[in-house]
Amino acid sequence: MRIVHVHWTGLPVTGGVETHLSAVVSQLGALTNEIHAVVGTQHSPGCDYDPALDIGEPFVPDRAGALTERCLDADIVHWHNPQWHKPEVVTAVVERLRERRWHGRLVFDLHNIDERADQWEFLAALPGPLVAHSAFVAAEVRGRLPDAEVTVLGLALPLEEAPFRLPAAGGTIVLQPSRMTRWKGSHLSLEASLTLLDEGADLHFVHAGTEHLIWPPGIPESLLERAGAWQEKGRVHFTHYRPQQSWAAIRASDIIVHPTIDRGAHGEPFSLSVAQAVICGRRIIASDSGNLPLLLGDYSAAAIVPADDVYALTGALREAAQQQPVAPTAGDLALAQHLRDGFATAGQHHLAFYQSLTNTA
Repeated sequence: MRIVHVHWTGLPVTGGVETHLSAVVSQLGALTNEIHAVVGTQHSPGCDYDPALDIGEPFVPDRAGALTERCLDADIVHWHNPQWHKPEVVTAVVERLRERRWHGRLVFDLHNIDERADQWEFLAALPGPLVAHSAFVAAEVRGRLPDAEVTVLGLALPLEEAPFRLPAAGGTIVLQPSRMTRWKGSHLSLEASLTLLDEGADLHFVHAGTEHLIWPPGIPESLLERAGAWQEKGRVHFTHYRPQQSWAAIRASDIIVHPTIDRGAHGEPFSLSVAQAVICGRRIIASDSGNLPLLLGDYSAAAIVPADDVYALTGALREAAQQQPVAPTAGDLALAQHLRDGFATAGQHHLAFYQSLTNTA
């Protein structure tokens, strides 16, 4: 079976689609004959670059034709987040595949969704099943597109580990392991940590995911200026690590914060890094956004705060900094194993899904 995964970026960011894409392609590569990833960012490890997918390049019909040629020999074309970036390319390639009487199957993957009506209209017209990676996203899709075929497939995550040393030592170490963006609540975790530092707390705040950012993080300049003084004192740190290094970074931290700010369809779709924190037995503070309450519902060392509420986050962080290290319960250990097993077998489940599609074609 020949499989082509298509996404607009494959850069090695912290968490997100790119981490899953790299891991699931690796797992599928060990299970099937031929697997390729095609992306719109140059120098993406293990991926082929195609300018038709590059958001910095204008839409050119001939480029859509070249991307179609990449797909013609595939049994499965798995397109990630088709509604978000350059949907006109998706439409053009789908039309060209139809014109060429392509006999493969299209799969459209919804890692992240929104409330925008135009995106839902676009998704409703796509000629293929939709894939979600959490019960939260699946429920949102089914509620808006009741006639759509929706399948939930687990995310993949690299389980091999590489060493990483956090730029912090001593006191309580607070880590936000997501990429730095306003949507992930980066400004909230920074402000909460600065408040505790101003109060005299013995803590370090570390934010990962500060490289390979396509858009500005959206952190207010006044907040960054306030953080600058604590950076000079060695208490606030902005860093970056590869997905394989994320395990060491999370284990070296005392508290993981993940305060995604949105509710509704644009809530947190899954959160690989929070799942990693459960596997590593860390104390977690997360918002009530999207999948986060579902993911952490059975985890004893989690505090859920209202989304976009810096005061609630600050209070939860203040309390967590005073608590003893986590002693995982039997339920915590079972949840951790369940998540780890899911990451390890995601490729198998993807392949079984592809085989079910080709068997019914």
